[in-house]
Amino acid sequence: MKDNLERTKKYSELMEFYSRLLTTSQQQIMSDYYLFDLSLGEISENRKISRSAVLDTIAKTAKKLEKFEGKLGLVKLFKESKEKSRGQVLAALEELEGKIKHGI
Repeated sequence: MKDNLERTKKYSELMEFYSRLLTTSQQQIMSDYYLFDLSLGEISENRKISRSAVLDTIAKTAKKLEKFEGKLGLVKLFKESKEKSRGQVLAALEELEGKIKHGI
């Protein structure tokens, strides 16, 4: 269960950054599977394609998304930037707290 949740989170993040680099069909299938939690059968029925075609598209698109991240690193950069900003905010709050304790 945890693996599925982590995988869903991973591909949702990758889709946020790289979905524009995918075909419309790849975008829709990945969104159906990872964002809307549709089963392979539901997706294949909705799109009028085989379950194996859906599974193949998901696998190939996942590799493509990972390749984009490996080359561009936008998700990693965003997370690092977010952590740095969070650290700066916490440091500023601690500094402010110290000033308040000492009567600014």
